[in-house]
Amino acid sequence: MITTEVDDFVSRVVDRLGDRLDSITFYSHPFTNGGLVIVPRDDVEFVPDVIAEIYACGPPAITLNCLKRAELFQLSDIGIFGWPIPLEERPHLAYWLKNKGVVLFGSDIRDEIKLPADRSSFLDIHLQRVKHCIRNWCFDQLLFKSHQKMVKEIERQTKYLMATALLMENEWDLLPEAIPDRFDQMFKNERANQTWADITALTRRTEETNETTRQSALEALWQFEQFMSQVEACKR
Repeated sequence: MITTEVDDFVSRVVDRLGDRLDSITFYSHPFTNGGLVIVPRDDVEFVPDVIAEIYACGPPAITLNCLKRAELFQLSDIGIFGWPIPLEERPHLAYWLKNKGVVLFGSDIRDEIKLPADRSSFLDIHLQRVKHCIRNWCFDQLLFKSHQKMVKEIERQTKYLMATALLMENEWDLLPEAIPDRFDQMFKNERANQTWADITALTRRTEETNETTRQSALEALWQFEQFMSQVEACKR
């Protein structure tokens, strides 16, 4: 959703850099606040200078992607799921940008966004990366006793795995709250659905008590490991 903060930020960027920019496009995302794709003009020689000035305009809590037109193909990649950042917006980004993106300045790049022709590897790559990334991220949360944060993030990560499994079936236009039901309808995996129910019950319990112990955090991690094992069946 385009907020007043986003509009104000884009206005500041255009006032400061408009003569060096080709376009600015906003995209929504089911798991984040969305972001902007900012495309410098082709005659801009050093993009990092543009990026520095964009950040000097005080961006809100959204993702900023600054790419030249020849680099837009990168938005269709699976992503890197890089620790310590626990969530990677791609590959959903390309679908939301192309189909529901909103041009806020300059030319329309949406027709230039190419959706992946082969989605069969999405879930496999997501599982491989998340096993390393989320495990390491969880160890950090345990070290710093961020137990409640860890439980809530595990719930989000579980739902994001569902969304990637659905993406293999070209199901992308779903709000987060609709994803579990659609996952159930599509894959009929009773054990995965029960594990999801256990994770959400644990999250609700910790929210109600406003206290999350190390044991609860470890239980959430164990449930997440069980869910990963079950969701792998969706690849077969």
